[in-house]
Amino acid sequence: MFNCNGLIVSQLIDADPDLIFNLHKNFSFIENVRFSNGKILFWEKHYFRIIASLRRYRCKIPISFTMEKLEGELLKLFNFIDSKTENALFRFQFIKNLKQTSFIISLSDTNPIKLGFENYQVDLYKDILMYSHNLSNMSKTNSDLRLIASMYATENGLDDVILINDQKKITETLNGSIFLLESNQIQTPSLYSGCQDFVLRQVFLEWIKKNVNEYNVLEKEINPFELQKSEEIFIISLEQGLQCLTKYKKSIYSPDKGLILLEKFRSCLN
Repeated sequence: MFNCNGLIVSQLIDADPDLIFNLHKNFSFIENVRFSNGKILFWEKHYFRIIASLRRYRCKIPISFTMEKLEGELLKLFNFIDSKTENALFRFQFIKNLKQTSFIISLSDTNPIKLGFENYQVDLYKDILMYSHNLSNMSKTNSDLRLIASMYATENGLDDVILINDQKKITETLNGSIFLLESNQIQTPSLYSGCQDFVLRQVFLEWIKKNVNEYNVLEKEINPFELQKSEEIFIISLEQGLQCLTKYKKSIYSPDKGLILLEKFRSCLN
């Protein structure tokens, strides 16, 4: 089922032909939104990220695109399907054209936000570099780079790869935002590095600064060699969950502190 500009259809062929034409011809971007335990998580932050993206992509923003209206369109689809699931992902796609900005929403069941600490191996992806400017903070910008990097990961038997920018600093992984833990510091690439400004990244940084006194959080440029100096490394993603790294090159990580920290964070998401 799809919500196409407020019209619920079972397949896209039943949607407005102009909408489908613009979907294939014109620019679009996607915001994934998680539904958990009867509510949409972090909807206010998602909404402001959507509006900021519409402005930066020079899309016409209809006056009807209020926070309440767009939330209602998500719930309209959920209620129409009459889903009994407690965990789902909305795929909210916005399509730009000269006359107006349109949207298509789809919904899929998913698992609860998991905490992973099993074998998880990564490597640097250095074939294509990400630009270190704020346009890279937007998910659409480097979509082709991530597609090619995911092929590299598959071909080399990796669970994930770490992307680097044109200044040879780390930005993020294919699956989410990366954090390095060493002593009493947690480091993560700053937005100036070109990493995506994920909603869960924002939420985690706010949570840890407010609730965890034993760690100082630094958003900064991070050289790849710091990966091997770190005690622990973990990745957070709204779609993939919370994942502790176990191996990078010759470094083996024991996720003792990270598991405790991430379990506390996950408990506050429910």
